Amino acid sequence: MAQYTHNIDYVYKYVNESFGLSFSFTNDLDTGETLSSCTASIYDIDGTEQSSSMIANVTTTSPSVGFTIYGGSSGEAYEIKLAGVSSVGSIFIHYITVDVFDTVTINSKLGDPEANSYITLQQANYYIRNKYGYSSTWDNLDFEGRKRLLINAARDIDRFRFYGNEYYDSQVMKFPRDDHEVITGNCATPFSTTTFSNANLYSTTYSTYPQDYWKYGSVHITAATPLNETSLIASSNVTTGLIHFDALSEAPTTNTQFIIFKPIYQEIQSAQCEQALYLAENTRMEALSEYKSLGVETVKIGDAVVTFGEGGLASLSIAPVAKKILSKFIDKSLMVYRK
Repeated sequence: MAQYTHNIDYVYKYVNESFGLSFSFTNDLDTGETLSSCTASIYDIDGTEQSSSMIANVTTTSPSVGFTIYGGSSGEAYEIKLAGVSSVGSIFIHYITVDVFDTVTINSKLGDPEANSYITLQQANYYIRNKYGYSSTWDNLDFEGRKRLLINAARDIDRFRFYGNEYYDSQVMKFPRDDHEVITGNCATPFSTTTFSNANLYSTTYSTYPQDYWKYGSVHITAATPLNETSLIASSNVTTGLIHFDALSEAPTTNTQFIIFKPIYQEIQSAQCEQALYLAENTRMEALSEYKSLGVETVKIGDAVVTFGEGGLASLSIAPVAKKILSKFIDKSLMVYRK
């Protein structure tokens, strides 16, 4: 149960999240005075009470009141009103502001129309902890915070101009490029919503495709059932060409055609992790709005360079280590056309 003192008046939650809160009236009570009862109610921005759908299990145990908060609508702000009554009849009112956010989903399926990352949260956790150990800035973030940083980091990476062209004209991210390794063919038995095989997915010559070679790659169904669906590959077998992936809506058939993308380059994933850490470690920018109001265009805070755009928003530069990792993919040439 989260603890809140009289000085703390803000909490945030995700739509599907439910947790307990405890608020202490210690600083309101005189010596010998106790908290006899307390009501907890919550109101939306229009002042409409939402207590029946957002607050439960209100319990008063002097000097604190505890309750459970749940529900709410994404993007909305609410206000909790706590009305405590003391053993001598004194009434104390406190308010807690509640912001409700929706959860985000990491989509690292290469070429997927809704892709937003080059790495899964599990992979990012492994990379960061393996390189920097535990008790880092990363470990102080909740899962939603980590996912948001990874998505923002992927967007930062995609600001660069890379060699070659996107594999699909309509893809939303810069990778995969048109030289990315792929395998195409028809699905073969055994079929299920999470498996199929193909002889092109393995080779007995010099162990060309080692165990799990295609793991974290993605499979796209290009013809027949289930058309246009994509899935992230969880494992691949070195001797049978059998792959396991996140469930499709229907099992493929012998008429089902696919394209499989090899996992993204490790360097891209490493750069995304480094950029996510960079963003997490450069969040102390309370004075930015003041700098902006004074007409400042660029501010340096530690290793971070903040540039104010025309819309008034500030964006962090790319992490130096991330840019170094990406350098082999960045197209440094500049084409100039003259009449």
